Amino acid sequence: MASMGADVFKNNLNNPAKLWLWEVMFTSPVGGGEADILDTRCRSAGLPGRSVEQIHLPYKGTAGLVYPGKLTMSHSWNTSFIESTDKKTFDALYGWHQAIIDARTGVGGLDPSIKSNIYFKCLDQPGDTWLTIKLFGCYPADIAAVSMSYADSGELVFPVVWAYDYWEEA
Repeated sequence: MASMGADVFKNNLNNPAKLWLWEVMFTSPVGGGEADILDTRCRSAGLPGRSVEQIHLPYKGTAGLVYPGKLTMSHSWNTSFIESTDKKTFDALYGWHQAIIDARTGVGGLDPSIKSNIYFKCLDQPGDTWLTIKLFGCYPADIAAVSMSYADSGELVFPVVWAYDYWEEA
């Protein structure tokens, strides 16, 4: 077995991916929001997870065997958005929620009309995309309450949890 020195490690990992080099692309926000506003004001996001369930088969007096089961996804994706005094982030998210179900009338849109696809891209140092994840059938499921206080300093940030049908590498 070859020795694992610093040079071998450096040659195998010549350009580690950076956590701050990413971008999000909203293809067609629902409810009148502007895609470029959501794209540029998305302050944090992450790669969605997935897992494979296990099927455990006990056998006589042994520990048994484990087989892969079905693919599962959390169907939720966390982001946060910074707001400006133009309130365009609020308008986009509020408008999308109103399209899902109107708070006053209780009438909502059909599934295809309230969902949109979102792209999450990982970038390298020069700004080229090295990984693109496409989330299918997304909508803002939860826009969290934002606490504000005279004692705090900083900007207004909306935490948003998106529901999605599934994701795949684009």
